[in-house]
Amino acid sequence: MKVKFLTLGCKVNQYETQGLKEQFLSLGHQISPDKADLYIINTCTITKRADSKSKEAVLQAKRENPQAKIAVCGCLAVLNRDFIEQLGVDYIIPQDKKYLLSNIVLNLPIGSKETVKDSSGIWSLKITNFPNHRAFIKIQDGCNNFCSFCKIPYLRGKSQSRRMEEVIREVEKLSLSHKEIVFCGVNLGLYGRDLGYTLEDLVEKTLSLPLLGRLRLSSLEPFFINKRLFSFLNHEKLCPHFHFSFQSGDDKVLHYMNKKEKVSLYEELANLARSIAPDVAISCDIIVGFPYETEETFQNTVRFLERIRPMRMHIFTFSPRENTPLWSIKIKNQKDIRKRYNYLNTLAKDFSSQYRDKFIGRTLKVITENIEGDFIAGHAENYLEVFVKDKVPLGEFFSVKIEKNGQDRLFGSIAK
Repeated sequence: MKVKFLTLGCKVNQYETQGLKEQFLSLGHQISPDKADLYIINTCTITKRADSKSKEAVLQAKRENPQAKIAVCGCLAVLNRDFIEQLGVDYIIPQDKKYLLSNIVLNLPIGSKETVKDSSGIWSLKITNFPNHRAFIKIQDGCNNFCSFCKIPYLRGKSQSRRMEEVIREVEKLSLSHKEIVFCGVNLGLYGRDLGYTLEDLVEKTLSLPLLGRLRLSSLEPFFINKRLFSFLNHEKLCPHFHFSFQSGDDKVLHYMNKKEKVSLYEELANLARSIAPDVAISCDIIVGFPYETEETFQNTVRFLERIRPMRMHIFTFSPRENTPLWSIKIKNQKDIRKRYNYLNTLAKDFSSQYRDKFIGRTLKVITENIEGDFIAGHAENYLEVFVKDKVPLGEFFSVKIEKNGQDRLFGSIAK
């Protein structure tokens, strides 16, 4: 049959979707970008907006082929089963059974010759390829942190790590066709603690692999970072880019968020990274409109950001999530929240532009990823998006001389 996937949310979800695609391919089915017989919606529920997008994906599938079967999996399928049932789908696969999705939908008994074997639980989802030129590899799942605004620990459970030898094998395999590997997880800094080693151990081992082009780390919780991680900034294969889940620049708000760190730790880590690699890219998440946010705490966050000056900020508006301590709280001061969001958005654009300005006249190592009009676009080691007009193949590294700072991007030409 023809199977179409619609994926919402994080890099972990994108990795899991690729694993599911490879399951269906191994069973003789066809992955379709168009009208299909079976639609698999891999949902996200990190925010209220994510819920809406997940719902729209289901409705999109129903419009595209009313006769098709629809299976919904992912984080929305755990606490929001009733909501999904009302949409009229055929299968709802909970997060802890996602790796068995093909068995369930195709009605294949576990352990039969036709089905994927249930040998290692969630880690039985593996990939041999990735649809992007930068390949995501899931190395960790779950979270033990229970931030007061986040429902993810209730959906994905406690932290679990993939065995290092399995990760290394997948890195070696994917490095044959992908110049950049991106390690991703739900709380990446917890990697290995349940197995007796650390994220830093895995990074060190990965950086020694001859086939590796370069390695990038996805979002990190500052509290769980070992400072040894920053020592690898001197390694040419580690991308000088850290994305931190800061969320706020005020200690009082961090306390109510049940975050384990204080603002001083955020600044310490940023300063440490910059002492080793002065041009390191630091991006972050910030929540606006948290229930205990006041004008004073917001201004503290603004002053913190002015000191850190992130190269990119993901700004989220708070929305109550099921099972969390703040689920029943009423959101007030919507006008103030919108005003603060817009202010941070403007600040973020200014910081980003100033960071890009630093690289005009310099050379960056860019992996070419896609064609956009007359340009070929890709990401540099510091995660800046770079556009060139030179006709070069995709999926390769090129040294690019930066010539111009454009809106949200840099322009340059291939260095001769």
